[in-house]
Amino acid sequence: MNHHVRKLEETEIPSFVDIAINAYPGTMQNTPDFKERFSTMLKTLQENEKSIEFYGIFRGEKLVGGMRIHYFEMNLYSKIIEVGGVGLVAVDLLHKKEKVAKDLIHYFIQHFISRDVSIVALYPFRPDFYKKMGFGYGTKINQYFIKPSSFPSRVNKEGLVFLNETHKELVKECYNQYALSTHGMMLKSNHDVEVMFKNPNKKLVGYLNGDKLEGYLLFSFKKMSETNFVHNNMVINEMIYQNPLALSKLSTFLQSQNDQIARIELTTQDDDIEFFIADPRNGSNRLIPSVYHESNSAGVGIMYRIINIEKFIKQLGEYRFNQETFTLEIDIIDSFIEEQSRKVVIDFNDGKASISQEKSADVKISIDISDLSSLLMGAVQFQKLYQYGRVVVNLEEKVSQVDELFSTLQKPLCITAF
Repeated sequence: MNHHVRKLEETEIPSFVDIAINAYPGTMQNTPDFKERFSTMLKTLQENEKSIEFYGIFRGEKLVGGMRIHYFEMNLYSKIIEVGGVGLVAVDLLHKKEKVAKDLIHYFIQHFISRDVSIVALYPFRPDFYKKMGFGYGTKINQYFIKPSSFPSRVNKEGLVFLNETHKELVKECYNQYALSTHGMMLKSNHDVEVMFKNPNKKLVGYLNGDKLEGYLLFSFKKMSETNFVHNNMVINEMIYQNPLALSKLSTFLQSQNDQIARIELTTQDDDIEFFIADPRNGSNRLIPSVYHESNSAGVGIMYRIINIEKFIKQLGEYRFNQETFTLEIDIIDSFIEEQSRKVVIDFNDGKASISQEKSADVKISIDISDLSSLLMGAVQFQKLYQYGRVVVNLEEKVSQVDELFSTLQKPLCITAF
């Protein structure tokens, strides 16, 4: 079945909206009013937001699916690089199981290969589906349900203010400064910041130190009972802090909500929250044998795929892989894009990586592109991949040395939804 993919014309967007509504019935309303508003929003984005485009996949002249493509800037170990993103992948209900989604993702990857981008990312509707297409898992996310009283209140609330649209530039600067120091974070565009102020049900509280915003909370309230109007949770949609004082200020604010809020829903890639709060238990009262108190639920989400390994290694720049010095040959297995199945040799000179033109190597490994993407992004340890049989090493005695090579990589953090 022959498909072709191209950028959608403005007149084609309502047809894509129809397909998207049917593909995501749990999140979209199938009403004339919603369709009109959604179509208008997508048209406006395509016309005015340079970091977003909508593409359709056609069989002949018939639109059978589509996707939203993002042009991101991401922190890769302190260097800002271009990253491709895809979302709102939707297939006409009459054309499911006809490789429409597969062809969309193939086009998405080739689109960014042609733009000389080294890595792309997405949030999977089915992780196993995208794993087969070479996407590797990023950092897991944790959802906590914390009593407000468990947040420490070590400082006063001086400097805390409600933020409004006059603070948009401060919010962008605060977030991007944090992103510039955090591996994996995507920079915010002006559109991203504007969206934060669109929903009247979401509130922004920030800590202003003089005229500088050093941290903020984006949150909303969730009604937890139809019969008890005072039983509500607070949902933290975004929490950014640049230093311990900013975190302490925000924590004091959260602790002060104890009289009105039952639980604070915090979704985060931080694995160490229990060292910050007094009681990490989530209220389920569930014990995990022998005596471990359930604190959070966890899930896989964002996935990465390296699409140009040579460019990716070059973009690492001055990053040091634990001061190791040796040559590593990587036999990359890529069943989705067969031409990317190949061997590359990387020289590590006092930890600095570069592509080698030599054919000989001290160690040789064989690994799927999905796992290699996770490994180089810092989401998984080499030793774990070896133990799980996900990577083959030609010299077993060299496993610990290769593990040391990658041991300093930081886990990527990303709170950008797309």
